[in-house]
Amino acid sequence: MAETKQLVREYETIYLLKSETPDEQVDEIKERLRGVVSRQGGKVIRFTNQGKRKTAFPVAKNAKALYMHCLYIGKPGLVTELERNLKMIDVVTKFQSVKLADGVDFDARQVEADVKIQAVDDEQKPREERPEGGEEPFEAEAPEGQEE
Repeated sequence: MAETKQLVREYETIYLLKSETPDEQVDEIKERLRGVVSRQGGKVIRFTNQGKRKTAFPVAKNAKALYMHCLYIGKPGLVTELERNLKMIDVVTKFQSVKLADGVDFDARQVEADVKIQAVDDEQKPREERPEGGEEPFEAEAPEGQEE
């Protein structure tokens, strides 16, 4: 009898935690999500802690958030259950899930070590002083061979 491959989907979920969340709580959330994925018959490939960064707009009245990325594989109902659990965690302010691939071989996809990226110094650099009246006018040069 031929061996059949178990084909699943590959997903990623990015979720934001409140910036003051302690490391112990971040690890507890990761383990909770790992448990959800494994109970649903999936496998977590990797968690990436992208550190505290400034958000594009205030999220839950905070200008900064802790960015987390989860890469995992499983059946279609897995995303619904994972997002349901994220909604129940108070320090999670936003999340978004995306399907990356169909037909991924479950056994061939290897689990990778969790990654923690060093936070970027995102201090605001002072803007250069501009002359009064706004920006300097744009002066285009005429192409060679043509005169004004």
